[in-house]
Amino acid sequence: MIATLGIISLVVVLLIVLVVAYHLIGIYVALKRGADHLEALAGGLVAIRDNTGPLNGRVDEINEGLTALVAPLLAANGNLAAIVKVAGTRT
Repeated sequence: MIATLGIISLVVVLLIVLVVAYHLIGIYVALKRGADHLEALAGGLVAIRDNTGPLNGRVDEINEGLTALVAPLLAANGNLAAIVKVAGTRT
C-alpha cells in the first residue's frame, strides 16, 4: 500500500513538474519572440531616422516655395471659379 502511494505521489509530482516546465518554456519562447520583434522595430526606427535626416534642412526651403505658390494658385482658383460661373449660366 505504501509503495503504491509512493509511486502515485511520484507520478503526480512528475506531472506537476512537467506542466510547470512546459509553461515556463512557453513563457521563454514568447519573451524571446517579443525581444526579437523589438530589436527589429528598433532597427527600423534607426533606419527611418537615418533616411529622414537629410530632410531637416530642406523643409524650410519647401515651405518657402509653397508660400510663394499661394498667390498664383489663388488667382488660378479665382479664374476657374469665373469660368465655372460663366459655363453654369449658359446651360
